[in-house]
Amino acid sequence: MPDQKIPEAIQLDNTVFDFDLHPTEDLVLSGLINGKVHCHRYGVDDHVLLWDCKPFKKSCRGVTFTPDGAHAYGISKDRSIQYLDTATGKVLEHREQTHEHPLNALLCLNEHLLATGDDQGVIKLWDDRKPDPVMTYTEHEDFIAQMVYNENKRTLVVAGGDGYLSTWDIRKPDVAAMSDHMEDELLSVTLVKNNRKAVVGSQDGVLSLWNWGDWGDYKDRIMGHPSSIDAICKLDEDTICTGSSDGIIRLVTILPNGFHGILGDHGEGMPIEQIKLSHDKKYLVSSGHDSSLRFWDVAHLFDEEGAPNDDTKDQDDNEDDEDDDDQDNSGDQDSDEDNDKNQNDDSGTQQPAADHKESDSWDDDSDDSDKDDNSTKRKKTPKKQKVPTKKNKPSTFFADL
Repeated sequence: MPDQKIPEAIQLDNTVFDFDLHPTEDLVLSGLINGKVHCHRYGVDDHVLLWDCKPFKKSCRGVTFTPDGAHAYGISKDRSIQYLDTATGKVLEHREQTHEHPLNALLCLNEHLLATGDDQGVIKLWDDRKPDPVMTYTEHEDFIAQMVYNENKRTLVVAGGDGYLSTWDIRKPDVAAMSDHMEDELLSVTLVKNNRKAVVGSQDGVLSLWNWGDWGDYKDRIMGHPSSIDAICKLDEDTICTGSSDGIIRLVTILPNGFHGILGDHGEGMPIEQIKLSHDKKYLVSSGHDSSLRFWDVAHLFDEEGAPNDDTKDQDDNEDDEDDDDQDNSGDQDSDEDNDKNQNDDSGTQQPAADHKESDSWDDDSDDSDKDDNSTKRKKTPKKQKVPTKKNKPSTFFADL
């Protein structure tokens, strides 16, 4: 079978901080360091720039389509939130100085709710029917790296640069659970195994696995990334791909844990910032420090039903279910050693580096210009040691969310 033709890279005029793919159409939204937002219709033969605009005074740190794709949100270092029309790029609503510190993370929960996180660990929930945030969470003490949402549990899962993983029932004002301190910056997170497991990527290149409802400490770890894991994209309930600061996109299976090759490579010195799967599951799209959006063929990974073609997926879930019920973490170190032995050289992995260069981190403390954002949006700060709080009986309000 001949190789499927894939789209050429979309070259942009500046560094891409974030992008999002339309839920039903071949559209990609890009947020750039210079505050611009671009919307392209991508295709195998060519790409069409539908519109661009500059709604932000400083760098655009995040963009996302609404669930129906008709509108989009953007956030910025200038602390504003913009609400755009997907068809025209027109700003329909803007909110200025929404946080006290630059925004760093964005997640659209549903047709009305939006979550934003800033450089100092503050999370806010916004209802588009109300002028002020409906919730403000302040448990984290460093940048919010990424958030994911479990709609069935109405729970937000947050990875923080302070080394904590937190969960929040969006109907309640206090943290539902806070992990032990990981002594490492947590940079990316996704949910797999039908939301029974959380997979978290770290600055030191470790993937940690967490059981839903048991947030004190990780249950297992996957070693082998030589650099920080800045992005995770879920392909199905058993498979993810990771984007690392070494510029490589890797295919990884979860329980059984293993590396299964390289899906893409932006090149040495071009860290991966974001990776996402297209709506039709034909392409994996990635952005890095090379000011481009690149397309990688992943259609061959899926069968006609949309599930990855991998015999390793046909696993008995009994062992996984037992892990969910087991609250004893005493075997974590043994599983780490087993995972270390399972790495193979042809997957593009190696043992995590002992030291990490400061150039891998993002430094944009200056509010005077966007030049500080030129390397990355993450801000590396000294680790803050604190005793995790245990607010497991939060009071309730905004029950209608």
